[in-house]
Amino acid sequence: MHYRLFLVFLSLYSSCGFSNEAAWNCQQSKDGKEWVCVGDKKAPANSANETSQNPAQSPKVEGSAIVQPLKGQAPLVAEPRENNSPVEQPKAILAEPDRQNLPAKTTGPVAPEPLEERPVTAEKPGAAPQLLEEKPRPILAGPDSEQIPAENTNQAITEQHLPSGAEARETVTKPANRVHALPIIPEAGEPIPAGAVPEKKPVLNADNRIPGWDCAAGKDEGKWDCNLVGADPGGQPKVIAAENTNLRLLQPAFNSSQEQTFATLKSNLKFDPWQSCGVDAAAAPQFVHEKHLRDVTPLDVKSDYSEIFDNEIGYYLGNVQFHRADQDAQSDSANYDSVSETLDLQGNVFYSEEDLSLHSDTASLRLNSDQARLRDVLFIYPTTPLRGEAKVVYRDDKSLSRYSQVSYTSCQPGNQDWVVHASELKINREQGKGSANNAWVEFKGVPVFYSPYLSFPTDNRRLSGFLAPNFGNTQRSGFNLALPYYWNIAPNYDAVLRPRYLSNRGVLFGGDFRYLSEESKGKLSLEVLPNDRLLNKSRFLGAFKHNTVFSPHLSTNLDLNYVSDRDYFSDLGNALSFNNFSFVRSQADLNYSNNGLSFITRLDNYQTIDRGVLPQNQPYRRLPQITLNFARSFKVAQESFDTSIENEYVYFQHNDAVNGQRFNAKPSISLPIQTDAGFFKPKLSLQYTQYALSKGVLSSDSIARVLPIASIDTGLFFERNLTDSSYVQTFEPRLFYLYIPRKNQSNIPLFDSSTYDFVFNSLFRENRFSGTDRIQDANQITAAFTSRFIDTETGRERLKLNVGEIFYFQNREVTLCGDYLSVLCFQNNPFTQIETNTFSNVVTEVSSQLTEHISTQLGFQWNPQTTDFERNEAAIHFTNKPGEVVNLGFRYRKNPLFPDRRNDIIQSDVSFRWPVYDDWYAVGRWQYSWLFNATRDGFLGVQKETCCWRISILGRRFVNNTIVNNPQAISDINTFVEGVSQTGLFVQFELKGLTGIGQKLDDFFEQSIYGYINPDRKK
Repeated sequence: MHYRLFLVFLSLYSSCGFSNEAAWNCQQSKDGKEWVCVGDKKAPANSANETSQNPAQSPKVEGSAIVQPLKGQAPLVAEPRENNSPVEQPKAILAEPDRQNLPAKTTGPVAPEPLEERPVTAEKPGAAPQLLEEKPRPILAGPDSEQIPAENTNQAITEQHLPSGAEARETVTKPANRVHALPIIPEAGEPIPAGAVPEKKPVLNADNRIPGWDCAAGKDEGKWDCNLVGADPGGQPKVIAAENTNLRLLQPAFNSSQEQTFATLKSNLKFDPWQSCGVDAAAAPQFVHEKHLRDVTPLDVKSDYSEIFDNEIGYYLGNVQFHRADQDAQSDSANYDSVSETLDLQGNVFYSEEDLSLHSDTASLRLNSDQARLRDVLFIYPTTPLRGEAKVVYRDDKSLSRYSQVSYTSCQPGNQDWVVHASELKINREQGKGSANNAWVEFKGVPVFYSPYLSFPTDNRRLSGFLAPNFGNTQRSGFNLALPYYWNIAPNYDAVLRPRYLSNRGVLFGGDFRYLSEESKGKLSLEVLPNDRLLNKSRFLGAFKHNTVFSPHLSTNLDLNYVSDRDYFSDLGNALSFNNFSFVRSQADLNYSNNGLSFITRLDNYQTIDRGVLPQNQPYRRLPQITLNFARSFKVAQESFDTSIENEYVYFQHNDAVNGQRFNAKPSISLPIQTDAGFFKPKLSLQYTQYALSKGVLSSDSIARVLPIASIDTGLFFERNLTDSSYVQTFEPRLFYLYIPRKNQSNIPLFDSSTYDFVFNSLFRENRFSGTDRIQDANQITAAFTSRFIDTETGRERLKLNVGEIFYFQNREVTLCGDYLSVLCFQNNPFTQIETNTFSNVVTEVSSQLTEHISTQLGFQWNPQTTDFERNEAAIHFTNKPGEVVNLGFRYRKNPLFPDRRNDIIQSDVSFRWPVYDDWYAVGRWQYSWLFNATRDGFLGVQKETCCWRISILGRRFVNNTIVNNPQAISDINTFVEGVSQTGLFVQFELKGLTGIGQKLDDFFEQSIYGYINPDRKK
């Protein structure tokens, strides 16, 4: 096709009398038999673009082309170039009647320019259309560069292929691919660019309706239902008013045209950067990066028309597309210099790569040095994600970029809730730093912050500076405000200074110092309140944490904590981090583990912060505790033997109780047999314990105890497929026999022993006491079974049932209490009584995943001796979708060991997070004690989260002390519970991708509301 057109052009050159250096614009007549060229006096008959025969209007000059001028303007002459170099060719297109200000004359060689389309205008019969000079287009167009109008899609466009030297020139005529211009809203005092479609305000009819056609899909397929308001517009566009329901003091940062462009940029990315911004959205997919392929991947170029000069400089016009590795670029036209690797793009420039998508009017790129200059840029960074605009963007190298008159936000396209503006912005990716001049932040159209200079990190590297402030209010300390400052001392040292103002108590100075080495890391924390105005004394807290890994098998840890008084946390803490513990623990240990061998040496100390704990009831210090355990499996004659030995030495120290040293050794051997149908595991152990007592010894200071322990654990597995169903039912019976001879242990103090809570798993324990100070006497067998209903299609357990009971063959005479008093042993203590029951409680646990959204848990224990239910638990969880949860629970626990019921639990628990209106969620929890008629824990708040900001407001009332089982310390439970209740009000506000202020509430919600999803866990 191109070859035939080339022959036609050769014949035209001779027939029209063209010189080798002249440039002409020609069009073919409708009958296809003749051609008319600028300067030729002969016009083809019946030509739609008939030229005037007036010599004054169509002069002919040898060696040059004269373009028909407008009235009152001089003709334009394209001068020939010497040495057969390419010359500028005037381009003939149909005229715009309202275009008047055109340059009169252009001389000298000019780089070849692409043609722009002009709308066809109606002419009077017999009037010859005028020929206009094509306005030269700069390589980098400014803000006033022309845009292609959106009319006359059948207009023809003529491209000139201009090879270098004296080669023949080819002219091709094709229909143009029209691009509709988007409405542009000029700034105040700024002229509307030529060719742009300005945004107009609608003119209302008499009845306040916009005139024009309103059409909607009709009921009948393929038909439209249209209504005309006012006069027929005759094909003219109808202006629709943009609705803006938000109250704003400032104009939107991005107009409707830019928002449409942002939507296009987002579609050019591999995934939607904002698809995972909500709690119910899936995480963004991961893609294989292709940046490393840029240096080895050739540049692929596609366009409607192209010209190549000396195989070095390329000019491309119409639907230009560039692709290299992860880089894609599109534009209306482009110039590419393969020697300097310079790429100039003009008109609707779209560029995208893995971590960037942008639109620009013009772009000049130096591919070999990663330098670029762009004007009127709209950009999206998907990794943050951020989007924004800038008047000019300069990329100096791979790491340094500069922005002028920049605005950006993390809100998704169509949302401008918050925007940051800056006159100048610099980003250094190599150093991970950014800075902004004259920066200010608007939220919902209201300016909320201004700074003449800001410095910030661009990645996870550390920079010194102020962190987001925290504030809140508590009943005991009043309003508190903290303004932390981060100090990046060195690459392996940093600190956070945390001064905090408490309105009722004064200024608290706090800080954290962190260090890191090749083998160690640690943190030193200190808080000091020089003068508590309420107590008129100084108060402090100190903490030190250290970890060293000497080798993969050897490590050491330190965790040291100390507070000045018992009420430090309840007075100076906040209602989110309240202490639900009675002791502050400090410990140091050295650990070694390798091939079944485990060695630990540890130091433990406890500081009591619960005023309900008497001094003699405080925990023992372990100075030190040393454990050495070893486990190994052997195979003999196709049989497997499991062997293990547990060894412990510990020195217990106490200021107000008996002290002692304890050595314990427990070797064991088992012969397990495991098949698909069941298992059988016999086990034999021997436990030897030696005590050396001191300070307050009642009888002997040396006590030895030796007890054998024998057990057999066995079970079977049955399953069946339910008829006409996708469910499989299993039945798993299990028997556990335990024998331990009786041994009087009342002369042994209680250093670290207590009783386990009785649940389903307790049916298979070898000892119902924790620690080694008590070993139970046992001759018993446990009978239990588990049944499951499993959906084979989804693998979900629709129903699980556990039922079990212990059958005792003798009384249990070993009790927890003995000769030495402890927190559990006081006058008329039930723990001193011998247990004579023949059966344990029947333990039943039921769990079910009824549907995809509803799950339940039930549990109850029935006492066959009293025929009474001693424990009942029920909970139901409803999850509509992630982030929308409702939990209902009830717990009843009757403790027969304490007739005054102070240890009973009758408690309900309700928690939820549920949408209420327009992305606003209500969050709350109410934990109520029906025994004491008091709220143990309750909070209520609201929360709103969008893709670019979130806010949480929470009010809480809670009890922060632990009730202890000591009637000597607490005379009135109700007064005690009410006396330690506190209230607090907390606010968290975050502009995503920028900063946040207030308390971190998400961790608290995650701990308090079952099923709550912390948005930070998804990152």
